[in-house]
Amino acid sequence: MLLPALAFAASLLGGPAEAAPPAEAAAERWDVAPAAAARPTVEEPAGGWRTEVGLYADVHGAWEDQAVVVRLANHAASAVPTLAARLGLRPSGLIDVYVLPTEAAFHSVQPGRTPDWADGTAWPRHGLIFLKTPDIRSGTAAPLEQVLEHELVHVLLGQAFGPRPVPRWLQEGMAQFYSGEATWERAIALARNDFGLEPMPLGSITSGFPPDPVRAQLAYAQSADFVTWLHARGGDDALRTLVVELAAGAETSEAVYAAAGLTLDEADEAWRSTQPATSDWYRWVTNPAPWWGAIAGFLALGAWRRRRHGQRKLERWDAEERARVEALLRAQEGAANAAAG
Repeated sequence: MLLPALAFAASLLGGPAEAAPPAEAAAERWDVAPAAAARPTVEEPAGGWRTEVGLYADVHGAWEDQAVVVRLANHAASAVPTLAARLGLRPSGLIDVYVLPTEAAFHSVQPGRTPDWADGTAWPRHGLIFLKTPDIRSGTAAPLEQVLEHELVHVLLGQAFGPRPVPRWLQEGMAQFYSGEATWERAIALARNDFGLEPMPLGSITSGFPPDPVRAQLAYAQSADFVTWLHARGGDDALRTLVVELAAGAETSEAVYAAAGLTLDEADEAWRSTQPATSDWYRWVTNPAPWWGAIAGFLALGAWRRRRHGQRKLERWDAEERARVEALLRAQEGAANAAAG
């Protein structure tokens, strides 16, 4: 997720579901969740939908995106059970994934407000995921399969929590971690702590992120980094325990203790203690002062070299001119001596 590079989701609460230990995939399609009947209508493109049916997700797209639809459907067939197992959850309803061919189509189908920069959105209440076709995405954007995995995590968590809100830091942290999104932007955001921004207590980013874009970026970064830290401490088991406990209704402090063996404050402090070591390098590369100093140094060196080159050229011209004058004088002297003889 990259706010750059990462793909952020506008997520609603999931349909009723129950957290359960990972289980082998069923041999039949998951039944459509009851809430699916209230799904918003998605208008078909002029040529109708090209639909690829799957066990866990049906992928729909315009016919010109047929190759993309098949590719995403194949990816979802393995990604859904894999992500569910890693989260300690069981898919509870069929997911419909729509690949939209234009910006206008992408924004018109959203059940609610979504940011202009989003490449994908997830609506767990309706079992819906909307993605932009590759033709209208940035050339530097994350692979569409990665965006799909990000949104699938949102849906799986939303389904498992049912009517209970998913803590925002958990929702975004898990989506970024399990989709394997690049960490460069996250680390840069954390490095900004050295310029006056401090990590926010987890409790303050449970119900939502700050409206300020810079602090919101820090909240996304912090969420992903805390989940990464917890995984480094206890592996998938720790993250599964955290998700299952929270989905079952445990308080955040209880769930964190079950997952990490630390109170919420202790876990927060332990995570914060890793930040100076992990962001020293990023602090340097993201600080403009040394870069401007280096640029100024290169410019000064270039100017000096140009002046030196010009000076050497003038000195060469002077030497050549003196040689020509001396040669002329010698020739004139020789001619005079010949005439006198």
